[in-house]
Parts: sequence; C-alpha cells; structure tokens
Amino acid sequence: MLSIGVLGVNHKTANLPLREAIARGVSNLSSNAIFPYPTVLLSTCNRTEIYFSSEDLAEGHSHLLSYLRKQIDVPFEQAFYSFFGIDCFFHLCRVAAGLDSAIFAESEIQRQVRVAYSSASNLPASLHFVFQKALKVSKEVRSQQQQNGVPTLYKALWRLAEWQNKKILAVGYSQINRGFISFLLHKGVSQITLATRSPGNVDVEGIRVVDRSILSHWGHFDVIVCAGSSDGYLIQGQGHERHIIFDLSVPRNVDPNVGAKLYNIEQINQWIAEHQNTHLLGEAESMIWQNVIRLSRIYRIKTRRGLSEKYVRIQ
Repeated sequence: MLSIGVLGVNHKTANLPLREAIARGVSNLSSNAIFPYPTVLLSTCNRTEIYFSSEDLAEGHSHLLSYLRKQIDVPFEQAFYSFFGIDCFFHLCRVAAGLDSAIFAESEIQRQVRVAYSSASNLPASLHFVFQKALKVSKEVRSQQQQNGVPTLYKALWRLAEWQNKKILAVGYSQINRGFISFLLHKGVSQITLATRSPGNVDVEGIRVVDRSILSHWGHFDVIVCAGSSDGYLIQGQGHERHIIFDLSVPRNVDPNVGAKLYNIEQINQWIAEHQNTHLLGEAESMIWQNVIRLSRIYRIKTRRGLSEKYVRIQ
C-alpha cells in the first residue's frame, strides 16, 4: 500500500485571501521538528498542498490539521480536500499534468512540482516513488495534450489585453515572466521592461532590465505583469483606466485599490473557466488512471520483495 496522503486547497475550493493566509501559515512546515512526518510542500499561486507519509495516515492527517490550526488564524477546514494512497497518487499526477490548474495543461506547474520535490529531504520510498512517477506520467500526458493544441497561460493573457505598440512592464524574474517575455518577443512585441531585484544577473536580449526603483513610476507603462515575490504590495497608488495590470502572485503584488483595470489570479481563473475546453480532460484523466493502476501494482510487488527506503531521485 502507498502510505501517502495529501491535504490541500486550490483555486476551486478557497478564495484568494484564504489561499494567501494558508500559504503563509504553512511556509515553515518543512522542518521535521515542527511536524514529525516526511512532507513535500507544494505552494503556488493557485494551490497549497502538503503531501506526507505515515504508517497511520489518519493519525498523520489529524496531526497536520492540528498544526495548521495553530498557524492559520481564519476558518479554513471547509476549504481543504484530502486524498490517501492510490487516490493521492492519482491527484498528484493530475496536478503535475496541469489538469487541476486554472489553465488546462499549463506547463509551469510541472516545474513547481519538481522544485517542491527536490526541496524536500528525508523522504521515504513511497513519496520518492509517487513524485518521480507523477513527473514522468505528467510529461507524457502533456506531450499528448500539446498535440491537441491546448491553451496556455500566455495565450490567455494575450487575449485579455492589447500588447502591440504598448509599453510593457514585467515585475519579477520568475519562470512565468521569463516564459511570457519569450512569448511576447516571439509575437513581435517590443518596448518590454523587466523590473527585478538583481538586474545585473539578467541577460535577455530584446528587453530593458532595471531594478525595482522603477516601480514608483509604473504609471508610465500601459500593461504591467506582476509575477514575483514581496512582503508587501509592489504596485500602489492611483492609476488610470487605460492601465491594464495582471497580478499573478500569491500573496498579491498589487494593491486591489490601485485604480486601474486589474486582473488578479482569481479573476483570471474565472475567465479561464469560462473559456476552457473540457473535452480533452476525460481523455487525459483516463490515461493517468491507467498509469497509476499499473505503477501502483509495480510498487506493491517491489515492496513485497523488500524495496529499500532509499529511492533514486529523478535528475
């Protein structure tokens, strides 16, 4: 049996303020001194999920909830979902493949799953197995879906604003912004400025790179995309209705009262839901479920033969 479980929230079960509170509350969970179970913490703009291993999954689940009650000062339990064993494995594969994302089959989540897994330590064989296999399965599913022309986050942003002949400001040198800048350059968009903490470490041809001091003059730009990290709002003050701002960060980077046309991640999720093609979801889930059943059977056979708790990571 796969002695694994997951407790989490996502954009479907919790609104943005609650997701922000939960993300802050679990930020120190990786310390075993705080929570004495092996864990992998996956925290993104759309979800916070805690994968854990325990011989007694009910006990581990109970201890995890007790820990969260001490860290989060708002009611949250009604927003959480839980999966155990093979259902947890299936859920992780869906997440890594982007099937549970706001944008169907978006690619950023797979990198985030890989980073979360690589950042964890002292994991047992069960967690090593499901994360390695989930990354492999999700890659196969994504390859299949790309052949079917599924949408991407970048295409959604492209449709929500006019980009040609506009002054663009990207805030944060995150994976999302790096990918979107490449997307815009491929579309022939110029006048792109990137604001980051360490401009000297960035070398991207075709754009201007500056430090964050430029954010006090954000009103000089037409479209702003925030996808960075900060302890407070990076974009504040009064804008104009001609400004379009995308805040893709959790916690948010943009003051909700900024006085411009603002799309936070919650509003983008809603727009995507209204334009999402759900026909391909069933095919992808069927493909994942077949792999999960097959791999779970392999895991049971190996554990019966005495599989070592040390499992080789994906490089």
